[in-house]
Amino acid sequence: MRRNASLTIAALVLLGLAACAPTSPPAPGAPPSAGAPAQGPLDALIAQARAEGELDTASITETGRAVPQLVDTFNKRFGLDLKINVALGDQAGKYSQLFATLEAGLPPTFDTLTGSEEDNLRLVEEGRVIKIDNWQTLLAEINPLVGSGQVNPEEVSPSLFEGYGFTWTTRDKGLLYNPRVMPESELPKTYLDMASPRYRGKFVVAPWTDQWEIGILAYKDKQQWLQTVDQIGKNAADVINFSPALDRIILGEFAFQPSNMYYYWQVMDRDPQAPLGLRYLDDYITFTKVMYVVPKGARHPAAATLWALWMTTPEAQAIWQPVSFLPNLVFGQSELDRKNREVLQKSRGKVLSWYESEDTLRELKWFATPEGKQYRARLTEALTQRQH
Repeated sequence: MRRNASLTIAALVLLGLAACAPTSPPAPGAPPSAGAPAQGPLDALIAQARAEGELDTASITETGRAVPQLVDTFNKRFGLDLKINVALGDQAGKYSQLFATLEAGLPPTFDTLTGSEEDNLRLVEEGRVIKIDNWQTLLAEINPLVGSGQVNPEEVSPSLFEGYGFTWTTRDKGLLYNPRVMPESELPKTYLDMASPRYRGKFVVAPWTDQWEIGILAYKDKQQWLQTVDQIGKNAADVINFSPALDRIILGEFAFQPSNMYYYWQVMDRDPQAPLGLRYLDDYITFTKVMYVVPKGARHPAAATLWALWMTTPEAQAIWQPVSFLPNLVFGQSELDRKNREVLQKSRGKVLSWYESEDTLRELKWFATPEGKQYRARLTEALTQRQH
């Protein structure tokens, strides 16, 4: 995976969260009382987290079985005994709730929550998320990959999100298929191929358009691309969410589905002989970083900061990855990360992200314009036209 993080040298100061911290105890970065021994940034953060006593956070559904061990290990890592509440699932709903809560002037429900770059970009641009002062130093103390110099801090907290968002996992998309129903040699090689009549009724699509919206970076003619997606929607046998579609692919009801690739590793762990293959397409590959952020107004900002940074570590990954099989293709160094990265690097497709350049980011923001909103609605209609 290409690494395109740019280095920004930030002033190393104590963590300043006074704007969102409770009135008591003092926020991180407050000067010590007279006669108190000086504390480093991490020690000060741990001390405030201990005083806060609690943490409300969230994770994605796939990590669910790992939550008790994550909570226990996090507390032990920092010598804490926090009451930690971890909500699972409905990522989009949690972000919608967050914006509504902040706009109403109320404290957020979650002290820290996780979402994709697109989820978090609006938070950053509207100033609704805390920038962690001294984040490089804190990250180096908490994440040994950063502390040893194996990983740059900017790979964990990349451009546009530096100090605001911290990557802990990634999502990439391609095809999951049943080789007994359709051998790899007969699969579509590109997204364009799925518009061919030969694939009519042989695959299903999910009810989300993000995988198709980013296609405008590969196919510049937006109207022609819309017509392609319309034909793909007509060819699809049905519109089904990833998990139930996966079961039906394995049973041989459908040949393939464009999907999140981590489902392949989940299935292979349960049954290495399962009739399931993965293939990246040769035109483009959708890639997203998933990050933790700390919203402004968080009631437990110090504990939230520790959680957001700690979830990027190999220690945390060793707990959630064997349960979820989610990779970290940016800087992860586990066996799963390496295997997934090897498959990805063998593909001929271009890895696409909205955050590659000013031009690609401009295209993403176009979807917020009246014209872009209309285009997205037409994409949705084209893709889900066979939904029952």
